[in-house]
Amino acid sequence: MDFVLDIKEKDVGHVKAPSFPAPKSATTGFPEHKKRAKLSAFKKQRQGPESPISDSQDVPATAKPQAPAPAPAQQSAPGRIGGGQERKIIDQENRDLLASMSPEQIEEERQELLNRLDPRIVQMFLRRANIEETNSPSPFDEPTAALKDEDKAEPPSKPEDSPAVAAENKTTARKDQKRKKSVRFEDDEPPPEPPADLFEAASAPPAPTAPSNADAFAPNGTHFPSPQPLPDLDPSDPDFLQTLHSKYFPSLPADPSKLAWMAPIPTPDSVADRESPYYPGQDSLPISALRFDFKGQLLAPSTSRTIPVTQGLHHHGQAPEAAGYTIAELGILARSAVPAQRCIAFQTLGRILYKLGQGVWGGAEGDLAKGIWRTAQESRVMDSLLEAAEVPEGQGHRGSRSYAIEALWLFEKGGWKEKFQGR
Repeated sequence: MDFVLDIKEKDVGHVKAPSFPAPKSATTGFPEHKKRAKLSAFKKQRQGPESPISDSQDVPATAKPQAPAPAPAQQSAPGRIGGGQERKIIDQENRDLLASMSPEQIEEERQELLNRLDPRIVQMFLRRANIEETNSPSPFDEPTAALKDEDKAEPPSKPEDSPAVAAENKTTARKDQKRKKSVRFEDDEPPPEPPADLFEAASAPPAPTAPSNADAFAPNGTHFPSPQPLPDLDPSDPDFLQTLHSKYFPSLPADPSKLAWMAPIPTPDSVADRESPYYPGQDSLPISALRFDFKGQLLAPSTSRTIPVTQGLHHHGQAPEAAGYTIAELGILARSAVPAQRCIAFQTLGRILYKLGQGVWGGAEGDLAKGIWRTAQESRVMDSLLEAAEVPEGQGHRGSRSYAIEALWLFEKGGWKEKFQGR
């Protein structure tokens, strides 16, 4: 059976283009809302018939005169009661209900409302009711849990036949009724006899505390202990280090040699000052004790004591009261691990060696010149300079290497090497 047939085109007429529904014209410029013919369950419940209020005294009052119901919106539809007229009708119904109740029932309903509602809400309702009475004093105090009414509320007078006169009489009777009300609170009344264990609000009962020694250290009367007074130490005292150790570190072992640099500078012409190796009153000085400044100039003992400390020549070495550096101290700084100290030592030693070769302190046979050279050899000054100058390029500290090369050049320039060659 042959199922393969020829393809035939279907004749299609004119296709109508889709069109959107035209919106309805609105006068306000906004689309109109959809009108529903069927009422919703919520609207049916709102429009449901309310239970009629019986005139019998057995029915409890459910109206709340303190919280007036919100007035419905007025509409222009025919047959609808206006907002003001509706409020008057509700007010008349409430007054008729109150008039049909006995004072005992009214008091019972009032107490039930006060006990069921929050006192703050009750106070808010009462204030809203007294908004128009700005000149009259408020008969209500702050609310508490229990309220007591001293005066009974008088039933309002019967309204007149005329609506205007009836409304005026109702307003006057309502104001008179509010003025006669007076509320007081049981909690505000003081007890006849205060209890024995009553304390003031700002005070607290004394708590039992254990005996402590904190009062002995509190001269101001506070509960914080005061620190013990620190010992009075005088840095200029010759026994300052011993006093410091005995007062602050009595349990640690004492090593006076490690604290020698902290010792105060002896006073002029004292026993400790006379024992200084650079005391000006000495008859002679060893050449190793001679001091130089940074320019390589020799400093006399009297001159070294007049130089201020701002020059940077004072240090914690031998004779700290005297300014300047000995050749031995410069040799120690030349082997320091701090590059800046090595640079200062190399520069000063180079200038001293240059002046030595120039014969500033005598010729090659002079005792002072030979003593200075001997001190430099004992301190291994030349070895330190050669070692620092022979550092390969790009390694180590470049500044100290440059100053070491400059010191060796000054030594060659001074000519001491030729004068003392072979000795």
